[in-house]
Formats: sequence, C-alpha cells, structure tokens
Amino acid sequence: MSLIPARPWHGDPTGTIVVFGVLPDQDPAVIHAAAAFTARMGGSFVCVWADRTHVTVQRHLDGTMDITPLDPDGVDDPDHPGREAQLYADLLSILGQAPAPWRFRYATGAPARALHEIAEELDAVAIALGTREKGFAAWAAEHIDGPVAVRLAQHQHRPVILIPHPDTTATETHP
Repeated sequence: MSLIPARPWHGDPTGTIVVFGVLPDQDPAVIHAAAAFTARMGGSFVCVWADRTHVTVQRHLDGTMDITPLDPDGVDDPDHPGREAQLYADLLSILGQAPAPWRFRYATGAPARALHEIAEELDAVAIALGTREKGFAAWAAEHIDGPVAVRLAQHQHRPVILIPHPDTTATETHP
C-alpha cells in the first residue's frame, strides 16, 4: 500500500472551476492552453490524473489517499509513488507562472469516472481534456477503453472541452 499526499492550491482559487484531465508526459503546450482557457473565464483549474493501475483503499480527511495496485505484482513496484510525484513536479515546472490558480489531484480507476466524480465534488463548470497524440500507441490505448471524452459526454451533464494537441493543424483533413 502507498500513501499519496494531498496537493495544495497554487494561487487563491477564484471563480468557476474547470477540471482538466492530465497524463504523465503530456505535451506542456496542451496544459498551457488549458490554463489560458481557464484564465480567460476568470476561473481556477484542477489537474486530475486518473491512475488505472491502482484503487483507493482509504481517503483521509486531509485529502491524502491510501492506494493499492490492482495487479498483485505491483505491490513490489517501488516507482509507483514516484510517478505521482514526478507528474506533480512536471506540473509545477510547466505551470510555474500559470495565468490561473490551479492544483493537482490524484485519482484512481477509470478516467471518465474519476473526472466526473471530482467535477461533481467541486461543482466544476466543465471538464477539459487534451486531444490524443498521434501514433499507434495513443490510438490503441484510446480504442481499448474508448475515448474518455465520449464517455464523459454520454454519462454526465457538464460540458466537455477538448484542447487540441499542438501537432494538429487547421489544414489536416480527417476521414
């Protein structure tokens, strides 16, 4: 079992809240675009990483979480708490001068469900996601579990905002 700490707000939260789904190694341009979008609304945003490989055992009043891996062999993975810490460190670096107040929340389980639950808890005005990167690995990952944006649009009431990946150009044609 691992302990995941609660992460603080960076800046004083103001206005409406947008929940933004993040991934390890996500393109910083997408994260900057989500921050700029939220700032234009005069709001704050919460970056959420939904870790599919773990489940929450207990959530404490201070926001810390006890988690355990779904795979029993994952119990021996000394790097797992480091992945959450590394993503948080990456966000601190990327959002050092963020135009809007923000914080990071770790969640476990299916991304659509985790994003929805945190949006409900915070009464968020919307849920934002970056579009997937190009390449077979991204395509395969999306098609195994289905697009998170589609699941959110079909199973909850908040607007789902897609932040384009910077590799997307206006001149591309799509089937």
